[in-house]
Amino acid sequence: MARQLARGMGSFFKECGCSRPTRCPHPYTIRFLDALGKQREESGYDRQDDAIERLTQIYAEKKITAPSVAEVRRELGQQTIVEYAKSWRPRQRKMTEYSTGWHVDSSINVHIVPRLGSRKLNSVTPIVVERFLDELETDGVGRGNQVNIFRVLKAILRDAYGKGAMAADPVRGVQEPEYVREKVVIPSLAYVKKALAAADEHLAVEIVMMVGCGLRNGKPAQ
Repeated sequence: MARQLARGMGSFFKECGCSRPTRCPHPYTIRFLDALGKQREESGYDRQDDAIERLTQIYAEKKITAPSVAEVRRELGQQTIVEYAKSWRPRQRKMTEYSTGWHVDSSINVHIVPRLGSRKLNSVTPIVVERFLDELETDGVGRGNQVNIFRVLKAILRDAYGKGAMAADPVRGVQEPEYVREKVVIPSLAYVKKALAAADEHLAVEIVMMVGCGLRNGKPAQ
């Protein structure tokens, strides 16, 4: 059974038929009327909170958006991340250096697309992005790479958000991965001289001991 929310917001439910649907692993589906009055459904929401958040976004968008504009945004929001990334990438003219472009493509093809590529833009929320970052951490992706990957994903999603694909900023409040570079300590000149002097003194002691040992054994010093 679909659970009704506030009037006009729509509903969310599971189609699996499990005896305890709130605890089963099957995703939620949401049902709502768009700005043109047409009934729509979207699926793939893992938790009730995700489904409710999306319905809230849709409801807020309908109240402030003209039907014609809503239709254009709806079509854009139906694109998947991999589809949008393909159109987004050629527009990044500032990425002129080969190394920079290569790292962006790697972030998209190796990390973003396999985990989020099939998700529709209008279903991406801060919770989805946070889970993506958790997956990177679980899979052992280094913090430095996490920072770069997140920045690429953030740029893609912010670009889509700016064009109206989402009703709310999908990365708002998401904490960027922290990467602290190890500090390289350069010793002072006085410390280097002292260390060299100590090393020379230690070497001289070893030579004296070796010579003394050779004399006691009746062997000439080498």
